[in-house]
Amino acid sequence: MIVTRVLSIFFFVVAIGLSVVLYNNIKFKIDEDKRIERQENLVINKLEMIRDAEIAYLAANGRYTGSFDTLISFIDTGSIYITQRTEDIKMLEYGAEEVTVTIDTIGKVSVKDSVFVVREPMTCLASGTVQELDIKAGDVVKRGEKVATILSDKGKTIKLRAPYNATIESIPVKEGQQVAANDALAKLSYKRITDISKLEFIPESKNNAKFELFASKVSKGNVVVNVFEAKDTQPVNPVRRKTNNPLRVGSRTEVSVTGNWE
Repeated sequence: MIVTRVLSIFFFVVAIGLSVVLYNNIKFKIDEDKRIERQENLVINKLEMIRDAEIAYLAANGRYTGSFDTLISFIDTGSIYITQRTEDIKMLEYGAEEVTVTIDTIGKVSVKDSVFVVREPMTCLASGTVQELDIKAGDVVKRGEKVATILSDKGKTIKLRAPYNATIESIPVKEGQQVAANDALAKLSYKRITDISKLEFIPESKNNAKFELFASKVSKGNVVVNVFEAKDTQPVNPVRRKTNNPLRVGSRTEVSVTGNWE
């Protein structure tokens, strides 16, 4: 009787111990997957910025660059031209058409302000009347900060808050103005990266590892084309390390600006 009781207690304790171990293993796997996903999203965000900078550099210089120093300097001080395309269609005999395409340069903008600044509207959540505006153009707001109050058509008071840290570029509405749902209340902007000089560094790398950047020209048939590739040199995902398939954008051999996550 005593032996049976002792064995029952023993197996009960073992079962609890195994349950705890199993729970911890599952939790560790879930936490690790979340960590890898978060880290890879940060890397992808950087690779997308490198791609956009390379595309702008190609437009301005007719080639890609394999130097981060050159690319960062271009982002910091370079400009890209704004062009306007027009077509003039002239009817010829027998119904044929002659199309003349004209491309005019109408101005230029800095790379830093065009490629590395995101501009998005902040919209009204419901139709109603703007009661209060707590912002003005040029203000810097923090995520969650109240920017306006709207009295909806149903008599409900709605407080609008900034969705992220941003700068108020413009405000197309005034206090007392009637607005509809999804109307733009303000135009927000934020920098994709706060320090351009950090563009070449892999996010949250413990040893300040850098992306690998390559640019060259390759022959495709009888045509010489520009190519570039930016690659993560320290994949956090063990599957990517094992298969030698790090996150990358572009290609060393093909005319491509896509990433291998797309």
